[in-house]
Amino acid sequence: MTTTEIPLDDTVTEFVAAATRDAEKAFRVFRETGTVAGNGTVNFVERVPGHDIAVALNEPGPWADDRTVRPVVATFDGEVLSGTGSAGFVTGYAAVFRAHPEITSVVHVHSPWLGGWAQTHRVFPIRYAAVQRLTLSREIPPHIDRSIGAGEFILGQLSRDPDLIAIFEANGGANVIGRAGLLELAKLVVLLEEGAQYQAIAETLGGSVEFDKSNLAVQWGRTGLADEARRRGLI
Repeated sequence: MTTTEIPLDDTVTEFVAAATRDAEKAFRVFRETGTVAGNGTVNFVERVPGHDIAVALNEPGPWADDRTVRPVVATFDGEVLSGTGSAGFVTGYAAVFRAHPEITSVVHVHSPWLGGWAQTHRVFPIRYAAVQRLTLSREIPPHIDRSIGAGEFILGQLSRDPDLIAIFEANGGANVIGRAGLLELAKLVVLLEEGAQYQAIAETLGGSVEFDKSNLAVQWGRTGLADEARRRGLI
């Protein structure tokens, strides 16, 4: 554990305060919607715009007497600038943030249905309309070889699928990627958990079925992705 008192400028301080409020809201919604497992494992990392630093925001968990969210601000190189704790989550995703400026946030989360799929080591096809309309990515890959760090694995998958939204931590949870800030990422996690549940139920009924292209056109048309999808030959 490291305690530091390195002053942060007002812009960074205000950003960290806002991110902390957003994380508190996300943690509450996750608990209320059953989007987190009983042990409460949720770890957000939010890039601070214009800086090679990020803020780590961890759910204190159900056993904590004090449920206050305490941010840890650290550089991509691992220097803790503010807070008490480790820079491990920040450095774990630093290469992703450096290589992909469009990525604002990453969350590591253990949720019941995404966690169930993570147990299977299978590629998860995205077949829930509420999720698919938000992305041109069509699947979530499993991260099986843990000798490769999560950040390195995400980088490799992004080179194959630049719209990647998540990876499974095999036998664990999921790492979900955000491009529009912490709250939008949290909303995506809730929808992914819903989709994982629906597709798991569908497994008992013969399996979920791929989208008809007309349905993909409808979904992507609602979020402004249809033109790019057509350009890529996806619809």
